[in-house]
Amino acid sequence: MLVSRMDTFGIDKAVLTPHEPVISTELYLKAAEIYPDRLFSACSVIPRPIDQAKKTLSEYVDRGCKALVLDDTIYHPTDPAVDSLVVDAVNSNLPVYLRNDVMNAETITFLDRVSTLCVEGKFVVLSMGGLFGFPQIIPMMSRPNIWLELSMTFVRLVESPLRVFLDALVQDFGVRKLVFGSGYHSEYPDMMDALNMIDLNIETSRLITKENAWVILGVDFS
Repeated sequence: MLVSRMDTFGIDKAVLTPHEPVISTELYLKAAEIYPDRLFSACSVIPRPIDQAKKTLSEYVDRGCKALVLDDTIYHPTDPAVDSLVVDAVNSNLPVYLRNDVMNAETITFLDRVSTLCVEGKFVVLSMGGLFGFPQIIPMMSRPNIWLELSMTFVRLVESPLRVFLDALVQDFGVRKLVFGSGYHSEYPDMMDALNMIDLNIETSRLITKENAWVILGVDFS
């Protein structure tokens, strides 16, 4: 179903983002094996116990995982073990995806800390940090190592009074900070419609749907 929906919307390749223990990394690695030219898997690692977490991350790197996913249900942003895991991911050239329903003060402080500590890292805030978290992230978007994944938050922003923050972001930084993506392929039609509402041309549309992801992941999405 996913690959068929990708074909419908002209999406050549996708990175699957697991959520341990609900959706396992192993499941998505098997999916990537079935469609090796179309699908890639990130990895989800529970940070404690830290020695086991580091070992698991290293094994996933060796198996070709393309990013580390940190979900707010399996880590605490003030836990030193999480910082250590992020450093290992960055040293392994893995982008770090942050999945939060809404970025709150603690998770924003965490992003501030790790993106400053690991200036060579690549940090992607999934779902743009949530509808009400997104405006709080904007002050950090001048950093070259932070990006935003669109998801349904983008659709809601385009249709809400908070669109002024989105317009300001695009005006200040262009679209190179935005990456097409969603945890649910059923959201693709609404996301495509929302992209059309911000007056993209062919070049800027390609940046969001393909080239920005290539920069982050080192995967050729051409």
